Amino acid sequence: MPYYAEEKFRSEIRDRELGFAIESVEKEIATRLARDGGSASQTWNQLSPQIFQTPYDELSRIVREVDPESRIESWTDLGAAYGRLGIVLAQLRPRAHFTGIELVPERVKEGRRVYTSLGLDPETLIQADLATVAIPASELYFIYDFGIREEIERVLLALQIHARGKPLVVVGRGRGIRDAIERGHPWLASVTKPVHSEHYSIYRSA
Repeated sequence: MPYYAEEKFRSEIRDRELGFAIESVEKEIATRLARDGGSASQTWNQLSPQIFQTPYDELSRIVREVDPESRIESWTDLGAAYGRLGIVLAQLRPRAHFTGIELVPERVKEGRRVYTSLGLDPETLIQADLATVAIPASELYFIYDFGIREEIERVLLALQIHARGKPLVVVGRGRGIRDAIERGHPWLASVTKPVHSEHYSIYRSA
């Protein structure tokens, strides 16, 4: 089994060990979307949760790679799904402050339930639409391909404003976010040489 498939498999097992009921929640989301006429593509509900979520092993590598000396105090996940990054940070960087923003209310509710059972602050998971919400200030942003290009551009412009006050780190995962940064945001892509991996890239502002 290729390593990435193994990581997804291990993540599925870990989700169950942590108490997530992801399969039933995703069915609940699909039922709501069918009833209300919502878009499955916007919520990634048409995909397996092990596809639209970053594996725990990969998140652990990212945390260690981007912050080897435990200096980053605030981490924000834009498109947090069930909040895996917050769980990884609680283990590897327990003093860090985590904020996860997710569009789908059912995922936030389930994430908060599991966070509570783990002794984590459930309020760090926030239900909001990244197309309209104010992006909070943070030292690091983890961004997956959460939406259409216009929405990604809006978020990157908000981050550029934050970067004027203090340098920040952006971990871009997925083709959309990385292409948007490389093509249109030299303040991230050109000032400091990015670090590219197969599934993600690490960008730092000046």
